[in-house]
Amino acid sequence: MDIEMVKYIICPILLSLFFSVQAIDKKESILQDFIINAENCQHLASEWDSILPQVQQRDIEKQIDIVCLTARQLREVIKRRYQDDKKTISIIGSFDF
Repeated sequence: MDIEMVKYIICPILLSLFFSVQAIDKKESILQDFIINAENCQHLASEWDSILPQVQQRDIEKQIDIVCLTARQLREVIKRRYQDDKKTISIIGSFDF
C-alpha cells in the first residue's frame, strides 16, 4: 500500500471518529444542562414555604419559573433526539417536577 492509498483509507475513518465524539459531547452537554436545571428546579421547589416573607416567595417563584421551564424544554428535546437511548431516557425520567 502506498501513502496515498493509506490517506484515502485513514482520513474518512478519522473524520467519522471525530464527528462521533462531537455527537457524544453534544448529547452529554445537553444532558448535563438538563440535570443541572432539573436539580435546581427540585431544590427551589423544596425551598418555597408559605411561612416565608412574600418577597422571598416571589423571588423563589420567579427562579422556579425560569429553571423549571428550561428543564421541561430540555427534557422534550432529549426525548425526541435520544428516544432510542434507554439509559438517557431513564435518566431524564428519574426527575419529577
